[in-house]
Amino acid sequence: MSYMLRRIYDGLLFKPDAQHIHPVVGLTVLILQFIYFIPNINSILGLLLIFVILESLLFNNIRGALSILWALFPVILVLGGFTFLFGGWEVLFRILSRFLIGAVGFSFFFTSTNPSDFTRVLEGIKINSKISLIPALTLMMIPRIAKDAEDTFNTLRLRGEIKGFIFNWLPKTLAIYVASVIYRSEFLAQSLYFKGFGIIKRTHYRTVNFNKTDILRILFWLCFFVFIIVLNEFGLLAYFG
Repeated sequence: MSYMLRRIYDGLLFKPDAQHIHPVVGLTVLILQFIYFIPNINSILGLLLIFVILESLLFNNIRGALSILWALFPVILVLGGFTFLFGGWEVLFRILSRFLIGAVGFSFFFTSTNPSDFTRVLEGIKINSKISLIPALTLMMIPRIAKDAEDTFNTLRLRGEIKGFIFNWLPKTLAIYVASVIYRSEFLAQSLYFKGFGIIKRTHYRTVNFNKTDILRILFWLCFFVFIIVLNEFGLLAYFG
């Protein structure tokens, strides 16, 4: 469990030294990815999976992608086994490809999107600060909650309290973990207070601008749409789907 939590933390934590993507570009691409993996068309799912993997290689997010995939490997193994047992190879491909696309796509979005920039952009388009801070807090808190869970588990294991049947130690682990989250929420409330949370009009010390990386990513996904159009023109989507 500690291994899984550590991998989730590494796979979803924003990395200041990594490639930064403009929040609007990142969110738009993420939404389009989820729109395109809804249809049960094998060619689109396969092409989308290839582009998501190439994107992680191109923008140097392979470590985050591998971390989140290793963390979810037991889930992938169980899900794949049951899917193949009841649906066969075709259903297995459709389910696992969606799972992998979602995992790698979310990892790239979390690791390349600055939560503070996300808030600035949303407030820049006149969204209330009480609403615009929600996605930023999500980006910040999810990996940190995973880290708190890992620390709680490791502490109890070092004390020799993680042993025996799972229900012997799980209640205590959850209780300590919840207490840790509540303790962290106090510092979060103080941080929001000093950042002017709830003030009608807030100011920011810098603006969020588009850069060359954002343009490159837009061009990269335009190539995906061109491939889809070409496959559709030649009737290959129906052939492989």
